[in-house]
Amino acid sequence: MKVLILNPPANGKRFSKDGRCQSEENAWLDVFPPTTLASIAGSLRNNHVIKLLDCIGSRISSKDCIKIIKNFNPEFTVINSSTPTIFSDMKMAKSIKVISKSKVIVYGEHVTFNYKSILRKYPQVDYIVIGEPETPIINILNKKTKSKGVAFRGWYGGIWREPDLDNLPFPAYDLLPDYRFPLTGEKWMFVRSGRGCPFQCMFCVVSKLYGRRVRYHSPEYMINQFKWLVNDLNINLWMLWDDIATFDKNRMKKICELIIKNKLNKKVKWFCTTRVDYFDEELANVMKKAGCKMITFGFESGSQKILDKIGKKISLEQSKKAVEIAKRFDIKVTGHFIIGLPGSNVQTENETIDFAKKIGIDFAQFYVLTPFIGSDFYKLSKRNHWLLDSDWSRIEQGTANLSYPGFSCDEIADIRRKAYMSFYLDIKRLRPLLELSSFRQLFVMPKNIYNFLKWMRK
Repeated sequence: MKVLILNPPANGKRFSKDGRCQSEENAWLDVFPPTTLASIAGSLRNNHVIKLLDCIGSRISSKDCIKIIKNFNPEFTVINSSTPTIFSDMKMAKSIKVISKSKVIVYGEHVTFNYKSILRKYPQVDYIVIGEPETPIINILNKKTKSKGVAFRGWYGGIWREPDLDNLPFPAYDLLPDYRFPLTGEKWMFVRSGRGCPFQCMFCVVSKLYGRRVRYHSPEYMINQFKWLVNDLNINLWMLWDDIATFDKNRMKKICELIIKNKLNKKVKWFCTTRVDYFDEELANVMKKAGCKMITFGFESGSQKILDKIGKKISLEQSKKAVEIAKRFDIKVTGHFIIGLPGSNVQTENETIDFAKKIGIDFAQFYVLTPFIGSDFYKLSKRNHWLLDSDWSRIEQGTANLSYPGFSCDEIADIRRKAYMSFYLDIKRLRPLLELSSFRQLFVMPKNIYNFLKWMRK
């Protein structure tokens, strides 16, 4: 089969569209490498003629995308979709039907939880993947369409989650365009070593999409993947894109020990995301020795009352302790905060700003609460009429789109702007920025800052 694996353009904008993070480019000064797209390509390329076309990463316009598709003339097209880009994704799917006889398969969080509406409204879609995409897509290509993880008109197979991640081939990172870490300009990659989250934060879709049972690639699988990245692809920097990278402490220790044993720690730098209650001194020590330079924690709020209300199941003291441990081992810390959580107001958000400034982190991200379809909060916001606009293109992590009694949409947007300005106008933030930035990238920093400020004002 000739199979096109497509990350479509998004009406001139650039979005990260993988899993829990669906945000416009300037949220992180750039877009993230689409690991799921690469995993699909890796799973198909041994048995099919494939073409991976990442229009967002390669900055390919819709017009040029259509030309490439016409020349390739695929029998099947797999489309990466997300909530804020669903309209442009569906527009591209329609164009594909006009210029080819390709069957269209769409995957992603949005279509998983909205498959009935998508199939009803968009006749250009032939199949929707429900859940994780690799095996369902293989089944569709093998004409086993009535399988778990597949939906089409007249069939719903239920959600699919890969039972053994080590059975998956390495993602085809080599087929992606070069992605560059914004602060240094180095080639980098997002590398996922596990899926699933046992926690059920009301704003997150991860436990619904990937399940509450955490599944991992083995440490041996991961070290072989790391060696391939370093030795063959010349990629020495990556983000370990797990939902809770340190959930299995012994496994993380084993990965770090293998990195050290294979002497990759002298060559590589890596970051990861985790929870403050799954991080301790023993882990920090071995992670630092293995090349970990930065860790990202989801603090969400500086108000304990709000943390309890949203079911985060952490305390402010645990957050403080996690930062203290990371700093003791010279690991930089990024904190994620969400403005506009249920029960919040101007006072609680000012507490969050103060907490972010005082806790000792190096970088901070302040998102507005986003009611992604599939999350518990989406249902709650619809039921209580908190969501002001049902336009999917506005449902992304940089756009204020909620209004509570006593805490309006405009106030949420204003507090977010205040949070960024208050945090980053502090001269103390300059040092970690300079320590991570390369000399060459300092010259493009003014442009990045301008674009970031423009995004922040939305």
